[in-house]
Amino acid sequence: MVKSEALKPKITFLLLLALTAFIVLGYFNGISSLNFLSLLILLFSIVYFSSLILSNLNQENKSSYDELPLWLLFIAMVKALFLTVAGTFLDSYPIDIVLLITLAYYQPLLHAALYASFISVIDILPVLLHSPTALTQHPLQYIFIVGMMFITTVAVNALTARERRNNKRLEGMLQGVEANTRELANYNKSADTTLNALSGGDKEEITLSSAHMITDSIPNTLGVLKKILGCNNCILFDVGEKKLTVVAAASPDKDMCYELPNKSAENLLSWVAEHRVPLRIGQIRDIKGARYYTRDIGIASLIAVPMFSEKEALKNILCADSKEIDAFTADTERLLILASHWISESLKNLSIVNQITTEQSEFSAFYRLSKRISSSLKLEEILDIAINSCKEIVDYDIAAFIFKENQESLKVVSAQGFKAAELINKSFQAKDSIAGWVIKYDKSLLFPDIQTHKKNIIIFPGTSLPIRSLICLPLPVQDDVLGAFVMASNKDNFFSPYETKIFEVIATHTATAISNAKIYQQMERMATTDGLTGLLNHKSFQERLSGELERAERYKERVSLLLVDIDHFKQVNDTYGHPAGDKILKDVSNILASSIRGIDVAARYGGEEFALILVNTDGKGAFDTAERIRKVIEQSNFAIGSTCIKITSSIGIAVFPYDAGYLDQGGNQRLLISKADSTLYLAKKEGRNRTYLYKDVADRIEPIKTVLR
Repeated sequence: MVKSEALKPKITFLLLLALTAFIVLGYFNGISSLNFLSLLILLFSIVYFSSLILSNLNQENKSSYDELPLWLLFIAMVKALFLTVAGTFLDSYPIDIVLLITLAYYQPLLHAALYASFISVIDILPVLLHSPTALTQHPLQYIFIVGMMFITTVAVNALTARERRNNKRLEGMLQGVEANTRELANYNKSADTTLNALSGGDKEEITLSSAHMITDSIPNTLGVLKKILGCNNCILFDVGEKKLTVVAAASPDKDMCYELPNKSAENLLSWVAEHRVPLRIGQIRDIKGARYYTRDIGIASLIAVPMFSEKEALKNILCADSKEIDAFTADTERLLILASHWISESLKNLSIVNQITTEQSEFSAFYRLSKRISSSLKLEEILDIAINSCKEIVDYDIAAFIFKENQESLKVVSAQGFKAAELINKSFQAKDSIAGWVIKYDKSLLFPDIQTHKKNIIIFPGTSLPIRSLICLPLPVQDDVLGAFVMASNKDNFFSPYETKIFEVIATHTATAISNAKIYQQMERMATTDGLTGLLNHKSFQERLSGELERAERYKERVSLLLVDIDHFKQVNDTYGHPAGDKILKDVSNILASSIRGIDVAARYGGEEFALILVNTDGKGAFDTAERIRKVIEQSNFAIGSTCIKITSSIGIAVFPYDAGYLDQGGNQRLLISKADSTLYLAKKEGRNRTYLYKDVADRIEPIKTVLR
C-alpha cells in the first residue's frame, strides 16, 4: 500500500510529460493524427485521473500541493481531447479560458498562475516548432492571449477570495447567533422547562427571536465598553469543549475569525479558558496569541476575563484588545469584570422575557386545542383534533388512543405516526400492555428511556416499535377510565415532567369530550334506531327512502323496496309469550341485516313487519335477495327456552320507478310503499311463506282497505 502511494506522483508526472509531448508534437491535431500510442496514453490518463479523484474523496486534509500535478494532468487531458475533436478548425483559446476560470475558482492564486503558465506553454510551443518565426512576427497577439489568461486568473481568484471572506464572515455571524441561542437555552434550563412544551417550530421561533435580541443588545454594550476603554475592539466568546465561538463584537471586522480551537497552546484565550483566571498582556510578541484575527492588524495589548454561570461553570470569555502597548491596567480589568456581570444579568433578563413569551404561546396552543375539542361531538373528529394538536406541541413519532373494549381487552381506535395503519383497530389483552396498568390504576407513566428500563415495556403486544421515550396517560371521566392516550419518540428523554403535566390536563379534557361524544352518539342512535332490534325505526326509514328515491331519480337508477312480514307471529306471542316474540324479532332482524349490502338499508317498519331498501337494484335482483332471505328464515331454528321452533315469512316487492313513476311525473313515496304492501298482502292471502314481485302479480291485486296480519 505504501509503495503504491509512493508511485502515484511518479506515474502522474510521466503521464503529464507524455501527454504534453504528444500535444506539442501534434499527435492530437484531429482524429486522423492519432496513433496507437497517443490514444493509449490518453485513455490510460483518463482512467488513472478518475481513480485518483475517487481515492482523494475518501482522504481528509488533502494538501493543495499534492493536488497540483493532478490538475496539471487534467489540463493536459482536456486539451488533448479538445484538439482531437476540434483539430485545426477551432481555436483552443475559449477552452483555455474556461479551464482557467474553473481552476482559479477552487485553487489558490499561485497554483492558478502556474496553470495559466502551463496552458500558455502548451499553446505556444507547437506554434514555435511549426514556425520558429511566428512569435517574432506576431508578438502582440501572443502577449495579448497570455496576458488575458493571467488577468482572468487573477480576477477570478480575487473575486472568489472576496466571496469566501464574506461567506466566512456571514458564517461567523451565524455561529454567533447560534452561540446566543445556546446561551439562552442554558439560562432557560436553569429557569424552567416551559419551552420544552412547545412544538419544534414555535420553540425555534421564540428562541431565535430572543437570540437576535441578544445579538442586537450585547454588541451595543460592547460598543459602549469600547468607547470607555478607548480600545480597538471588545469581543464576547462562547466557551465550548473544543472551540471558542464569537458571540458578539463591538466592531465586527471582516478579518475576524469567528471560531477558534480551544487549546491553550494555540492562543491566549484558550489559556484563560483552561486556567479560569483573568489575563492581561501589555505587549503581544506573537500574533498567534490573538488568533481571532485572520491577519496581523497590529494588535499589541490584550485583556480577557472569564465569565461563570451560577454553578461556577465557565460559559464565556470577555476580552478587549488594543493597538497600543500597555493599554490596559488593573482598573480596566475590574471594569471588564463588572461588564461581564452586567452581560450575564442581561442574558438572564432576556431568558425571563423568553420564558414569558413561551408560556403565552403554550397557553394559546392549549386554549386552541380546548376550543376545537369542545366544538365537536363526533368521536373520530375529537380524536383527530387531539392527536394533531399534540403534534403541534411535541414532535412525537407515534401517538394513539386506546379504549377499553371490556374489563380484560383493549382496542386501538385512533393512531398517527409510525405503523399507525397497522395499529388502528388492533385488539389485545389489558394485562399484556402498560396501557392496561395505566387504565386500571388511573395513573400516568413516563419512561425517559425504555431501552434502559429493567422490565420489558410493551405498549402494543405483537408490534415492535423503535422508540425510546414514552408517555402513557389515562382518560378519566368521573369514576371511570375510558382508556389511555399514548405518545412515544425514538429519542431518549424526549418528554419532560412539565410536559407530562400539560398532557395530563389535555388527556382529561379530551376524555370529557369523548364521553360527551359517546352520549351524543347514543342519543342519536336512540332517536334513529329501534330499541329492540337495532335497525332503523319507522321515521328514519321514511327519511332514508325519500333520500334514496331522490338520488335514484337524479342519476336514473332503480330502488327496490321489500316489505317482510313474519307469518303467524301472533300465535308465537300467544303460545310462548311476548319475551319469546321479542327474541324472534331480534333473530329475524339479524338475518335481514346480514343478508344485505353495506349500502342497503334495513328497518323495522312496525310490529312484526320489516322493510329493506335495496339501492340500484332491479326487480330480478330484489326477487333473488328476497328469496334467499325467505329460505334462510324458513330453514333456521329459533330457540325459545329449551325448545326450537320454525317460522316463515312473506315478502312483497315494489321497484322504483317502474311501479310508482318518477317523482317529478306524479309518482311518490307513499305509492311505492302502498304497492309493496299490497303485494305483501297478496302473498299472505295466497298461502304465506312466499315472495311476490308487484309487476308479476299486479293483475291479481285488488284495492285493499284492510290488511290481514
